[in-house]
Amino acid sequence: MDLIAAWEAGTGEERERLGPALETALAAEPTLAERYALAERLAELDAHRTAAAEHLAAILDEQTRGGAPEADVLETRVALAHAWRDPAAAEAVLAHAVRAAGPRHAVTAHARLRLAQAHERGGDFPAARHLLRRAIPDAVRGPGPDHRRTVGLRLALAEVYERDTIRYASLHRGALRSYRSLLGAQRQYHRAIESLERLFGPGAPLVLATLERLADLYERTGTLGAAIAQYEASLQWHEMRHGHDAPETRAARDTLARVYLRGRHPERAVPLFEPHHHDRPEGDPDEALDDLAEAHLAAGDEAAAQEVYERLLHYLAERDGPDAPETVRYLAEVAEAFDEAGAPSYAVTWHERVVAALSRAEPRDEEALTLARLHLAAARDSA
Repeated sequence: MDLIAAWEAGTGEERERLGPALETALAAEPTLAERYALAERLAELDAHRTAAAEHLAAILDEQTRGGAPEADVLETRVALAHAWRDPAAAEAVLAHAVRAAGPRHAVTAHARLRLAQAHERGGDFPAARHLLRRAIPDAVRGPGPDHRRTVGLRLALAEVYERDTIRYASLHRGALRSYRSLLGAQRQYHRAIESLERLFGPGAPLVLATLERLADLYERTGTLGAAIAQYEASLQWHEMRHGHDAPETRAARDTLARVYLRGRHPERAVPLFEPHHHDRPEGDPDEALDDLAEAHLAAGDEAAAQEVYERLLHYLAERDGPDAPETVRYLAEVAEAFDEAGAPSYAVTWHERVVAALSRAEPRDEEALTLARLHLAAARDSA
């Protein structure tokens, strides 16, 4: 089914958008196997899980009355417990699956995944981590390393390790445990990506989303070199899949540019911002223009930064008015940016604009005006 294929290769947002289509397909009364495939995936979505539970309960009743294979019945029971978000039911069906099908069967992997997710929802991350670490070797030896249940287990464990990485990093003497968790998340993400590439191809949305999750983890833990490598790979695939100017490609390009700035590579960030933003119509707002100006400043090109800041000022003045509080706040932020960049000649111009705007304001804020004049005097002294 095309819907199932789209679900398997899609990202979280894409799967959310498939919810109504899954319900429509279920209403068309497909075969029992197709109904299960649709309802099991629908149960993943919080907004649709009640409808999924109704379909799964009906499927389970038909399977029980029709003498369906025990593995099929267990699969439906696992999915139904997940739709109910019922940890006790998930634990009971897991115990039954281990007894009836063995620890290496696909239904057991499914049951372990859903129970681990129940532990996560309840905040019991150690229990989830322990269960997932036991489940993955059995799933690899049973259904295989590229089976959807095995990949799901790996991604779930990577998320648990990711939470551990961030949590331990904030604790006293937690650096070693944070690093070990980072290595664990990295290992699971890499193996999941390898399997997903074999299943869907290297440019599939789910592969790119997983690459970006790994890159985001690297970025949040300050491992910028590894983050940059992952974001660069993601951008290349977005350009090949969606085209140079698609929204997905633009978002990937801006993300990479911001990471370049964090990694003190402004000369690499500017070319990513410039081609896109200079093609935009005059007066059209773009929040990333501020990042482009920052990149120019970091690269030592104050004149280029001045040009970008002027474009943003033109838009703000037209939208809010030249003396509006938002515009004055922007003038002060630009003046401060030039101060911090060691460009006092440009800073003076912006400080003068702040003073002029505050002088025209009614009622006049004398305290703010006095402070602005002090900043202007300091900038003139530096120039």
